[in-house]
Amino acid sequence: MRKTFYLIACLTLVLWGCGDAGVQSDVSKNIEIDPIAVRLSVPALVVGQLVPQTPPINVNTGQIDISSDEFDEYLDDTEKFTINQITYTIDNFPAGSSADLDIDMTIELQGQSVQQLLSIRVDNVQNNPVDVLLYDKNAPGSVNAAAITSLEQALKDGTSFRVGMTLVGEDVTLQTQDVDFNFIFKFDVTARIQLVD
Repeated sequence: MRKTFYLIACLTLVLWGCGDAGVQSDVSKNIEIDPIAVRLSVPALVVGQLVPQTPPINVNTGQIDISSDEFDEYLDDTEKFTINQITYTIDNFPAGSSADLDIDMTIELQGQSVQQLLSIRVDNVQNNPVDVLLYDKNAPGSVNAAAITSLEQALKDGTSFRVGMTLVGEDVTLQTQDVDFNFIFKFDVTARIQLVD
């Protein structure tokens, strides 16, 4: 009896999802892109001393093509992409050194202009933050909604993009003239897939 009821309930759900639009399904993945290498530097004369501010540093991811790498088998049937969250991790900032970072982030879609994504301040980079939330679709905060929409459309179209960052170090104390560390970004992305026409 229970098996029959379960089968009828499941069949009802499948048929309810059908119709002119066919059957749809959501496929979600948390995608980690290649790390962005950052080098923070101070003059040799002030190694070990507090430096109020460093000159701006410009870094970027290089071209990213999430859709073809992660959603290749679904791309032809994808109706839309939704970016649920964007997080970052700071990796390998050396012990004994310290800094705060002011960061402006941009998105550059292939063949299109650069769009401002967000501005953040990362205090105490030496604490090596892990999976810090930058963007959540349910609480976008000060993130540029137009840039997120453009990025979602680029994923649907299979257009590559690049994340750029301009970083300024503040209250920096380095134990060597240069320190190297990585920013690692993760995109939690959902693809709406049309399974049946």
